[in-house]
Amino acid sequence: MSRPLLVVDDDTDLREALEEVLRDAGYTVLGAGNGLQALEVLRRESVPPALVLLDMMMPVMDGATFGRQMRQVEAWKDIPVLVFSASANARQVAEEMGACGYLRKPVDVETLLKAVDSNKAPEAV
Repeated sequence: MSRPLLVVDDDTDLREALEEVLRDAGYTVLGAGNGLQALEVLRRESVPPALVLLDMMMPVMDGATFGRQMRQVEAWKDIPVLVFSASANARQVAEEMGACGYLRKPVDVETLLKAVDSNKAPEAV
């Protein structure tokens, strides 16, 4: 069984479009509308995601706060995080949180899929 991807973005239309593109590319995808919801998804899933695609600017809990809290949990600390954001300072925040990559919104589908393929954690053997 392949590990899912987790898409975290408060823009429902964008999140659902990303989820659809990723499913069409063969991935299993989970979604969350903010960092707090993403932490709840991580808690309820028995298998950690292979990659988190993370927006930075969200209500309730932003991406940077989610990233810090996720890294404090042993089972989640090594999950790769790919930041995608329209925020001007998101690249710096991504580097500070140890993200594996950064994409600036809007991102085209081909660039997104290449980034996901090259940054997701390998499947457990």
